[in-house]
Amino acid sequence: MSNQPRCTGRARDRRDIPTGTACVEANTMPEEQIGMRSYPRLPVLGWSAFSGERAAPTPGVLSARYRRYTTSGRAAIALALRALHIGLGDKVLVPTYHCLTMIAPVVQTGAQPMFYPITASGEVDLEWLQRAALAGSRAMLAAHYFGIPQPMLRLRAFCDAHRIALIEDCAHTFFGMSDGAAVGSWGDLAIASLPKVFPVPEGGLILSAMHPLKEFDLAPCSWRDEVKAAIDAIEVGVVHRRFTGLNTLLGGLFGLKGWLLRRHDSADTPANRGGESPVPTVDFRFYFSRPAAVTRWLASRVRQARIVGNRRRNYAALASRLSRIDGAHALRPDLPDDATPYVFPLYVNDPAASYQRLRSAGIPLFRWDELWPGTPVIGGDHGLDWAIGSFSLAVTRTCLCMISRR
Repeated sequence: MSNQPRCTGRARDRRDIPTGTACVEANTMPEEQIGMRSYPRLPVLGWSAFSGERAAPTPGVLSARYRRYTTSGRAAIALALRALHIGLGDKVLVPTYHCLTMIAPVVQTGAQPMFYPITASGEVDLEWLQRAALAGSRAMLAAHYFGIPQPMLRLRAFCDAHRIALIEDCAHTFFGMSDGAAVGSWGDLAIASLPKVFPVPEGGLILSAMHPLKEFDLAPCSWRDEVKAAIDAIEVGVVHRRFTGLNTLLGGLFGLKGWLLRRHDSADTPANRGGESPVPTVDFRFYFSRPAAVTRWLASRVRQARIVGNRRRNYAALASRLSRIDGAHALRPDLPDDATPYVFPLYVNDPAASYQRLRSAGIPLFRWDELWPGTPVIGGDHGLDWAIGSFSLAVTRTCLCMISRR
């Protein structure tokens, strides 16, 4: 597990997170990875974000009756646990295949994470849970991995039978249908992450079809954070040349800003920070704040149909071009009609020999190889295997072109 800086506030730039899940500020990125800025893994703001039809062709989490914007998907999980009155002594069922930011809010509430295995298709292993000791389990966090909706009908019935509240993790799956209903509508509460879908610097959602979410009085963003969020979104677009006609002018201004920041931060480099925990921590006030207004504005204005169409086309193209390579195979080669992918999951037989080499070549990919301490080994589980062997490739044109050249 790598020793990465802790996230103690709003991340400066989430387009360039160098490994799976840790929240890393842009000015702490190792020099050898700066070149990867040319290959974005997450959406980037530009003129094209406002072209095409506004509405998505398939329902999604916004179909929920009640919703509140949060600073992140992790903050949304923390708020969901708070709404369910989860606390000290409670158990929360969580998957063995996870990012650290899924588990951190559970631990920070004082609850105990109870890990369950996943099947070869990424579903909750209900057969294992039927045999497990569930005393004290009050909630379950269940994820739709890679942007492909998981079946939810049986899981909903299981949770109802055992009086376990279901938190539906839609961080990867903003648009889609599961068993005839929109993602986000199956859980007692659901959460979503905006930067994985929209070209925004931060943001998440907590949603519910039944819970009004009236108990949350989220603090407004400071004016400094408002301005910073808008600048960050534009700067990332300029770095990736998405503002034709203004790239050169704005690039010069942002270059000056970067130079000034480097001078100011030169005494606070990762090498000088000492031994910090790889487990992410965050100021609790961050959980109970609203995201910047520019985040909410962009999420409501960019063209959803373009997002859905581009991601589906790129996923299909990656599936075709990677279908005959030796030593690897797609975990989900066939994309369901009602799915909008977040990434393309490629399972690699010898991940140790290729992961860092592919990243060094600039391929925009990541994996969830950082596990929460104490994650158990469970017979028949695919979670720990996926953590090492499953590479998540960005479903972007850049990634598609780079794969085609290799």
